[in-house]
Amino acid sequence: MGKGKLTLSKCREKVPLDEAGIDALSQMLAHALEQAGTDRKDMIRLRLAVEEILGLWRDGSEREVVCTFRCGTRLGRMYIDLAAPGRRIDPDEAAADLAGQLLCSNLLAQAGLSPVYSYQDGINRLSLYPSRPQRISPLLQLLLAILSAAAVGAVLLALPTGVREMAASVVNPIFAALMGILQALAGPMIFLSVCWGIINIGDVHLLGRIGRMVLLRFLGAIFLLTAVTAVCLVWVFRPESGAASMGENAATQIYGMILGIIPTNMLEPFLEGNSLQIIFMAICAGLVLLVLGEKSSALRVLLGQVNAAVQFMMEIVSRYISLFVFVSLLSLMLSDALHNLGGVVKGLLLGMAACVIWPVLYALWASLRLKVSFPMVLRKLLPTYLIALSTASSSAALSTNLETCERRLGISERIVHFAVPLGQVMFKIGGAVGFFVLALGLAEFYGVAMPLPWVVTDVLTAGLLAIAAPPVPGGSLTCYTVLLTQLGIPAEAVGLAVAGNVILDFFMTSCGISCLQSELMLSANRLGMLDRELLEKE
Repeated sequence: MGKGKLTLSKCREKVPLDEAGIDALSQMLAHALEQAGTDRKDMIRLRLAVEEILGLWRDGSEREVVCTFRCGTRLGRMYIDLAAPGRRIDPDEAAADLAGQLLCSNLLAQAGLSPVYSYQDGINRLSLYPSRPQRISPLLQLLLAILSAAAVGAVLLALPTGVREMAASVVNPIFAALMGILQALAGPMIFLSVCWGIINIGDVHLLGRIGRMVLLRFLGAIFLLTAVTAVCLVWVFRPESGAASMGENAATQIYGMILGIIPTNMLEPFLEGNSLQIIFMAICAGLVLLVLGEKSSALRVLLGQVNAAVQFMMEIVSRYISLFVFVSLLSLMLSDALHNLGGVVKGLLLGMAACVIWPVLYALWASLRLKVSFPMVLRKLLPTYLIALSTASSSAALSTNLETCERRLGISERIVHFAVPLGQVMFKIGGAVGFFVLALGLAEFYGVAMPLPWVVTDVLTAGLLAIAAPPVPGGSLTCYTVLLTQLGIPAEAVGLAVAGNVILDFFMTSCGISCLQSELMLSANRLGMLDRELLEKE
């Protein structure tokens, strides 16, 4: 079938795993990816990754191996599988360097940028799940949903009260049902995303000081910049009802909140929707499984399978995000709750401004620390920033990001090929700042008090959710569901949050990627792995 039908023709072929066979499998992969509508650059990168992995399987086998190639569509999801019998040869473990590990990184696989490796019943398997091209862009779908909700709501508000009440009796139960689906998926999805992400970082000790420094600086920067944003902007939103909770009482509440992150049992956080406790348990579980390594291989396989199943369910739900936004906004209009959107608009505008200012300040800080020209640094960062700003996609900016870091900023290849894909998955300063500021606007809109402990909770939750955001379509919708529940903002605010996120996402993505490049310059310099001559070259 052609690309227009958005499906993959079912195919099954067996090919000997030799030089000619690898070439044939690469051609079959290219044909399947072309059918799936995969971007040409991504197609080339995936072919190179798969060819390298197949070469590892061939070299590690003591006898002739036949590889099975399969592709098709299951329940609307396209898949490509390559399977070869033999001893376990995990590409991440077999790759000799970090550049090789990049090609088969499960972190990239979570973001839809790399194959997924598994081993079961004596068979090595690679699986790819090409993203489904959409004839109407998600942005356009959301804009149409917002405009449609506004138009239908305006018509219903002009009709008699009885008609509005009848419409509300139909719309509100639909909204409640959709919220129930999201809340049921949100907790498990965040838990699995964080836990699985930690497991697939691999053995941190093998990454040495590079991994430790990069990870610690990533985490520190996210929470530091979100906290500074809070100090600068929270006073713009603070309602009078929240101004009294300061001093000793606030310190006691914050202390209790921090200790409250530790759950009393393993089920209560999911039942109550306590995102901080869910993320805490996910971090603990991920670290335990990471330390146990092969001793927990069966549990890791099970966790990976459950994670894939939950993400697949979320992908199905994400196809109807526009419907959810339509129903949510229409429900708000029928309840006459949209009479004053000042707080939401203020949060949206300030979030956009913060996401523009932070990359500039981060680049200025990097240029001052490195003693290089600030305008020159900005010129080198600009191409990647513009791609991310125009597409709201870190995936689209990946190749330019890698090239800029290595060839224009002088960052060592060892750092680039580890930290760039890792950073695009977890170093989301723009996401943390955007979540935080938009939550302030929604809290003001709904009259939710914002004392100091609430603000601290917002900073922690926004930062953790930015790191934990599931890299699947609709992942941000899950994050807003969790964030608003944690902050005591009414569930119907999710529609406004997603509507605001339509615009804010462009700025959050470009902010995160630009700050990542500046951060990697500083990290490379501290590690003595920065080519200053190349950095200073125009």
